[in-house]
Amino acid sequence: MKSKGFATGIWVFGACPDRFCPRGYKEDVPLEKALDAVASVPDLKGVMMHYPSPINEDTAEKVKRELDARGLSLASCEVDLFGDPVFALGSLMSEREGVRRRAIELAKRAMDMAEYFGAEVMNLWPGQDGFDYPFQIDYRAQWDLLIEALREIASHNPRVKLSLEYKLREPRTHSTISNAGVALFLAREVNLPNVGVTIDLGHSYNCKESPGNVVALLDRFGKLFALHLNDNFRDWDDDLAVGTVHFFENLEFLYYLYHSNYEGWLGLDIFPYREDGKTACQVSIENITMMLSVVEKIDVATLRAYQKEADALGAFRYIRSLL
Repeated sequence: MKSKGFATGIWVFGACPDRFCPRGYKEDVPLEKALDAVASVPDLKGVMMHYPSPINEDTAEKVKRELDARGLSLASCEVDLFGDPVFALGSLMSEREGVRRRAIELAKRAMDMAEYFGAEVMNLWPGQDGFDYPFQIDYRAQWDLLIEALREIASHNPRVKLSLEYKLREPRTHSTISNAGVALFLAREVNLPNVGVTIDLGHSYNCKESPGNVVALLDRFGKLFALHLNDNFRDWDDDLAVGTVHFFENLEFLYYLYHSNYEGWLGLDIFPYREDGKTACQVSIENITMMLSVVEKIDVATLRAYQKEADALGAFRYIRSLL
C-alpha cells in the first residue's frame, strides 16, 4: 500500500440529518466553515465531495480556491444519483430514457469535474438502482442497461477512474450492486481499465463479508480503486467512527490492505449524528494508525505458518502477542 493519506467526506461536518430529524442534529454550516473544520484535523489532507452539490460548473473555481487555501485536495468526486426524487425508480437502470440519460450525463460531468480538481477517482454509488418488490423490474433488461451505462460513462473520460461502490440495501430494499462480487463482475464485464471498485467498510460488514478477503480479491484483479472507512454492527449502515466495533476484523482488513497494491486515499465516510465531527475523525485516524502499527509488526512468514495449518487460535494468540 502507498496511501495518499487520510481524507474525509465533507458531510461529516454538516447537519447530519436522518429521517427522524430531517433538519439535522447540528447547524448546517457553509462550505468554508466545513473546510476550516477539516483543515483543523492535522492528518486530514483530502476531502470527498459530491457533484452537482457542492461541486458544479458554477462553483468549481471557488471550491478549488478554498481547498488550495487550506492545503487540501479533492480526494474523489462522488456523483449524486440518489438524492433527487427524479431517480426514485432508478437512475442508470431506469427504463425511462430521459431519466437514464440525465443520470449518465451527471456521471460524465462528475468524471470531468474530478479531472479538473486533480482527483483520480469519480465514485459512483447508484443508490436508487435496485428494487423493492418481486416482479417490480425486468432483471435481464436492467443488467444490460447498467453495463451499457457504465461503459459509456467510463469511456467518456478514460483519464479518471470510475469506482463502483456497492451496498446491500438502502434506500431500496435490494440494491443491484449489492456486494463485492457483483461490483467486480461489473468492472470486468465493462472491460475497461479505468473501472474498478470502492470498498465501503461498513457496507462490506452489512453483506456479511470479510473485508480482508474482499481486499485480497479486488487486489488480485487490480480493481481496488477507493476506500470509504467506517464501522457498524452489521445490521445497518451506521457509519460509526472507524475501529470502534470490529477490532480484529478491521485489523485483518488493514493487514491485507497494507500488503496490497492500493495507492489511494484512506477516506473516512462516517456520519457523526450526535458526536463532534472533528473528534470522530480524530478517533478514526487514531484507531487506524494504531492498528497499522500492529500490522507493521506482523511477521508474514510466522502468520503464514499458522494459516497453512488453518490454526485459527494459534494465529489469534500470535496477533494478540503484538498488541
